[in-house]
Amino acid sequence: MRRILFASLVALAPGLAFAQMAGNNVNPPPAGMGGPGPMGMCLPGHGGKWRHMMGPEHVMMEFYAANTSHNGHLTLAQAKAANFKLVVDHFSQIDTDDRGYVTFYDIQAWQMDTMAKRLEARATALRAKDA
Repeated sequence: MRRILFASLVALAPGLAFAQMAGNNVNPPPAGMGGPGPMGMCLPGHGGKWRHMMGPEHVMMEFYAANTSHNGHLTLAQAKAANFKLVVDHFSQIDTDDRGYVTFYDIQAWQMDTMAKRLEARATALRAKDA
């Protein structure tokens, strides 16, 4: 029983420590994305060429570096000042509610929507080849 309790406390310790640090209304990074990892990945692009795509860890680091107000709301001005090109180039598409800021989750949702559209277009093209 003690081992289970100790293992539970050890597993929760990093989260509890972050919760104490995050008492200043800062949105914490999403679970599973706080640590070293691949900074990006290459995916096949249009025409058989490979293109570079930012991975979630890289986007998270860019977001929190650019969010100088530390409130979880990244404005276009903050993104421009930090040269966060992904957000600057697509700010109006990411900010679907016209709030004047985007959150990390808005960026992730936009990336997933964009990827889903590309995959659907590719699936349609493959189905056309099969017909």
